[in-house]
Amino acid sequence: MAGGRFSALSLPVDASASTEFKAFRARTPLFTVSAGRVLVTLTLPERLGAADVEFARSLAEQAAAYAVEVERLYRSGRRPSARRSGKAAA
Repeated sequence: MAGGRFSALSLPVDASASTEFKAFRARTPLFTVSAGRVLVTLTLPERLGAADVEFARSLAEQAAAYAVEVERLYRSGRRPSARRSGKAAA
């Protein structure tokens, strides 16, 4: 991550959490994650560039990897341990 200020948000996910994708004909799409009392919506500028496409592809790849890991933990019957650092294990 580049230097400078940033915010961190941790969303505890449970059975009530949801995601939603909305495509629009005349404007950029919206991707929303809802968990508990928090709603996060990803938006884009009206003029898209290559970096926006790269971000969307990276988001999809990381979400797919997250889903694989959640399924692996579920199938193994292990309870995931909480990590405070926010960094994924190698």
